[in-house]
Amino acid sequence: MVAVKNSFGQLKLAVFDLDGTLIRPRSSWRYLHQKLGTWKVARINADLFYDKKITWEEWANRDAKLWKGTNVNDVKRIAKNCPITHGAREISRSLRGHDFTMAIISGGLSYFAESVGQELQIPNVFSNRLISENGVLTGEVENLVTPTSKCEHLALLLERLNLSLSQTTAIGDDFTMIPMFKIVELSIAFNPSDLNIGKAACVTVNSQNLLDVLPYILPEYTANSNFSGT
Repeated sequence: MVAVKNSFGQLKLAVFDLDGTLIRPRSSWRYLHQKLGTWKVARINADLFYDKKITWEEWANRDAKLWKGTNVNDVKRIAKNCPITHGAREISRSLRGHDFTMAIISGGLSYFAESVGQELQIPNVFSNRLISENGVLTGEVENLVTPTSKCEHLALLLERLNLSLSQTTAIGDDFTMIPMFKIVELSIAFNPSDLNIGKAACVTVNSQNLLDVLPYILPEYTANSNFSGT
């Protein structure tokens, strides 16, 4: 374990990204496209965004339109069956046992984020909501969390919880986490999708088990201790 500059004893809030962190797929958007058979067209939208030809909001709106008319129950079923990262349940239980507050701040989809939040008992969830009427998707999306707005949501959460950045750790894998990594007390890049994300974090953890980040948050935890909180 490398040494990191932090005040471990002061940490009270753990903020997780969703895609590629709490769930195994790198993108809940892409996962839903693949399950609903819309990925071939959606891939064009993704390429346009990464080529900087459309904005993130335009990308999200184009993707959402591909799901117009889809039954909400089908989306909920897909979200519920999405594989959760190994160790996610255990780290949630351990942090709760040490009086941590937890949050998900994600540019992913609310059906996935809220399902995982319920499964892992994470009470604070910020994500993007697909709009529905009469049980079917309208093809619209409410863009609550964009790649540049995660810090804004964190600031509102800290104010509501009466906590500070010095009491916060953030764990995630992609470029949207970099602004948050720069301001929290302890930033952990979990299987970062490129080198810049790892460089922005205090710690990089490459593992198939999310529990491997816990020693950095709770120094008393060791991988062989069978520690699971209370």
